[in-house]
Amino acid sequence: MAKTDPPSTLKRPPAKMIAGFHARQVGADTVRTFLQNGWSLAICCKACPRVVEWTPPRLQAIFAERLDLKIAALAPRLACTGEDGCGSREVAVFPHAYDGDWTWPPPAPQA
Repeated sequence: MAKTDPPSTLKRPPAKMIAGFHARQVGADTVRTFLQNGWSLAICCKACPRVVEWTPPRLQAIFAERLDLKIAALAPRLACTGEDGCGSREVAVFPHAYDGDWTWPPPAPQA
């Protein structure tokens, strides 16, 4: 049985904060930084109320070969697509403390 993420405490930030977001605000943080700190990537659409959370397990699965990708470089490539998406390419991103158990790097398998 696949492990599922616990319920999230992520809440959409105030509209003013989302509207004022610029990718440079995430500084030099990388996917690796998010994994090391146990952060999810919160993605908020600027055009609709949609909020998506990419948990550390998902970030690791998607970016396993690109751990040093800067979040500031990733943010402009994101869009509000998929189920319930409005199609906007304007999003804000920020870290959210993951609500599940997370250790990175994962412990080595026992022999």
